[in-house]
Amino acid sequence: MKGFEGKLIGSAFPITTEECKKVHDAAIRVLEQGGVRCDDDRAAKMFEDAGCTLENNRALVKIPEKVVMDALATVPASFTLYGRNDPTQDCSIGTGEVHFCTVTGRYIDDIHTGERRKVKRQDAIDGTLIADALENVHCLYKPVMWLYDEEMICNSQILTTEWMKHSNKPGTWVYNTGAEHEVSDLIKMWQIAAGGEEEMRQKPHMLGHVVVNPPRVIDVHYTSWLIGFCDSGSPLSIESALMGGATGPATRAGMLVQCMAEIYSLVVQCQSYKPGHPLAFCSFSPAMDMRTGLWATGTPEYGINGGGIAAVAKYHNIPVVGFGMSDSCEFDQQTAHEKALKNYNYALAGHSLIIDLGGTAGFNLVSWPEMVLENEMVAYIGEYLKGIQVDEERLSVDTILKVGPLPGSYMKEKHTRKWFREEFYMPELNNKEFFESWQRGHVELQEKAKQKALEILDNHQSPVKVEIQQELDSYLNFCLQRDLG
Repeated sequence: MKGFEGKLIGSAFPITTEECKKVHDAAIRVLEQGGVRCDDDRAAKMFEDAGCTLENNRALVKIPEKVVMDALATVPASFTLYGRNDPTQDCSIGTGEVHFCTVTGRYIDDIHTGERRKVKRQDAIDGTLIADALENVHCLYKPVMWLYDEEMICNSQILTTEWMKHSNKPGTWVYNTGAEHEVSDLIKMWQIAAGGEEEMRQKPHMLGHVVVNPPRVIDVHYTSWLIGFCDSGSPLSIESALMGGATGPATRAGMLVQCMAEIYSLVVQCQSYKPGHPLAFCSFSPAMDMRTGLWATGTPEYGINGGGIAAVAKYHNIPVVGFGMSDSCEFDQQTAHEKALKNYNYALAGHSLIIDLGGTAGFNLVSWPEMVLENEMVAYIGEYLKGIQVDEERLSVDTILKVGPLPGSYMKEKHTRKWFREEFYMPELNNKEFFESWQRGHVELQEKAKQKALEILDNHQSPVKVEIQQELDSYLNFCLQRDLG
């Protein structure tokens, strides 16, 4: 699916090119002098093969600048996340297009009852169907965090099955439970959804997140995911997940330096294991709210750090993706302004994929009407990204001269009829009525969104081929019998 594309009007980069060099050099000093802790023998071998120095019984890795630069030089400037069996859903990453993705959560505002409750298996189906139907949702994160009505040992497998059965849009994933078979099972399911192992390798549809545990720790779980994603041909999103003031510095520049040091370490690990494997830098580094000890994803510094990572990514000609989100514990004005500001900022900064739609409270709460509303918010952002297209016909000189001064009118002109639908955005849900007519019979915005979500659930059918759905169910049954007996 083609994302939003257009001119970069102004800049959302919080640092200059010269400052990118300073941040880069500082991150290199951290890696050369302090290194990263390595808790996995497989990862230690990757770093050793790349030319790093291993100390403290191979638990501390010192990474020279040359190793970092050699690894960065092998990273492709762009890649594609493919729609499964549907090329209209393809997402280009690193080409200038901006795509939007759903986010996940542990609780849901039930669309039928209004009750706030823990998510269930049916919610995974409903969330996938709604995301599949919305035109400005280009990619799916796992529709819910996990399933409280299913056994935890097979939680990821059940969740993935329902997701893959109900949409062909590309997706992105961070490990869930760390269960024994999680990596191999999920990759097998993604291969089934793609039509086979080779089909997925040729046209990967999943972006895998691999994270450094801050401060500067390479762990066993994410190494397993890195290996699994690389072996399957799936691109990687590599990220630092520090929290400024807690697991990272309390200055914005210091946060960015540690982020880049941790991201560089994963670039080295990945490119040592599989040179030329596609990846993107990822921004997810909030500060700690010093009043509560909680992370703060809706604050300016979170978005500014994401802009800084995007600037360094551009400096190296590497794609960048990022997590949006809001700290609000309900879908309210706070959610709206935190998300709108951050998403627009990320889009201007060149994030190719922004993971944010349909959730709030930091991976805690999802809502299907909210996803519908944010689908319209994204449409607004897409219009801003278009800017002003300048060509002879759009300059409209002939029409301006023809209509003339007052009482001239453009309403009857062919030029108006030709262009207004393309040049003027007409929202589906947001109000554009006169005050008096709105007063007489208005419907609240949240109610409009709820009704549209319910309409989708009543009418939207899965686009996934029946035979693929059946094969997914068959493999899930194998997993359940193996793990549950």
